Amino acid sequence: MRDADAAAAGVRGGLTKQMTVGRGSHAPSAQHKDVVFQSVDVTVSYGGVPAVRDVSFDIYKNNITALIGPSGCGKSTLIRCFNRMNDLIPSASVDGQILYHGEDLYGPKVDPVQARKLIGMVFQKPNPFPKSIFDNIAFGPRLMGMENVDDRVKQALERAALWDEVKDRLETNAFGMSGGQQQRLCIARCLAVDPDVILMDEPCSALDPISTGKIEDLMLELKEDYSIVIVTHNMQQAARVSDMTAFLIVELDATEKNRTGRIVEYDDTEKIFTNPADSRTEDYVSGKVG
Repeated sequence: MRDADAAAAGVRGGLTKQMTVGRGSHAPSAQHKDVVFQSVDVTVSYGGVPAVRDVSFDIYKNNITALIGPSGCGKSTLIRCFNRMNDLIPSASVDGQILYHGEDLYGPKVDPVQARKLIGMVFQKPNPFPKSIFDNIAFGPRLMGMENVDDRVKQALERAALWDEVKDRLETNAFGMSGGQQQRLCIARCLAVDPDVILMDEPCSALDPISTGKIEDLMLELKEDYSIVIVTHNMQQAARVSDMTAFLIVELDATEKNRTGRIVEYDDTEKIFTNPADSRTEDYVSGKVG
């Protein structure tokens, strides 16, 4: 059992009381899959104004789940709910329920810092620390008091397909790496603490096509051991790498001043891109709108 599996089991058994909630209205037919996250009527607001509302869908184990939709539809807001990053924004509030392995992620007994150790995040822009390559990867394991730090660093860099490129310059500053290498470094830094889930918020938007291809290949390898959620504006990328896709749109309120995101459709990626159930999905993935 991986460390993350054991830790996730601890979350399931110890952080909060077990809760059972029915599937959301957007859940697809793949009921045989193990559910990692279950979102039930989730609404996220900033200063009392909803940014995304009434979201109900499941995220499955060892899948890559893509969130797509036009700018401003709440994709980044939604993905940040899954490791409680929105807690760090004073004006943000989250209503509804998100279950992580059956446990209420926002329950009173859940420590968000502990949750983020199991649910890592990679951001749109690479954000290496101003340290050596080695110290970037070793930072998390050292902070968490993990053993065999040297081995963890090597394994994380290998998993991120970066070891062969940096093994002879581990003590050099990470700022000297290319943008694509820095993003894979950030993925390796996430892997070093052995998470259960990896959230990626547009991880390739600032990268060239070659670096993007390497990140996509890496995601396909990592899903064998991790569950991945990705926000992307790149329709081709979503079609290439994801197993499930959620399409969100922007709606205006009655005053036409406030924009709110909602899920239109959630299903197997192949169905979303070849035979969507909603005409709005077809218009977006075909490029007619967006």
